[in-house]
Amino acid sequence: MENAKAMRMSRQILLFALAMFLFSCKKDDGPYVQVKNIENLIYQSIRDYRIDNGEDGPFVHQYFVVGEAQIYSYKMANGVVEVNTDGLDVHWDALNEKYTFYNHHALVLKTTSTTVNEILEELLLLPDGEATLLEDVTQCGVGMESDTEGNNYITVLLMKADS
Repeated sequence: MENAKAMRMSRQILLFALAMFLFSCKKDDGPYVQVKNIENLIYQSIRDYRIDNGEDGPFVHQYFVVGEAQIYSYKMANGVVEVNTDGLDVHWDALNEKYTFYNHHALVLKTTSTTVNEILEELLLLPDGEATLLEDVTQCGVGMESDTEGNNYITVLLMKADS
């Protein structure tokens, strides 16, 4: 009798565990964003630059902002858009569908540089580069893609989000 009771209990536990497994493994339809090491290093150099210049508030490398920056860099590397910020509206819209962002700023760069220090220096030399990196923002996304000729296309998206 005890053995039968233990078997029923084991079956119930197994059914419960199976049900939990099936219902908790919903497919995530969102894109998977893999942040490249160089993108993270560029973000860190921007963060350090901001801190060195008195901007020490919250400033995060947000993965879904990185995703939009990567897409824009890919478009520039493949000649879909020019190397400027004119085509970013669709990306700002996509980000604003996920969260309420404001105070949008962006920098784009085409370079053959591959070191983080050189890339940061070139970003700072862009028109309004220094001012843009020191804006009142809390979110950052860095994307980088290369073309077949060895050029690197970098997009830095900056915005503010309330916590």
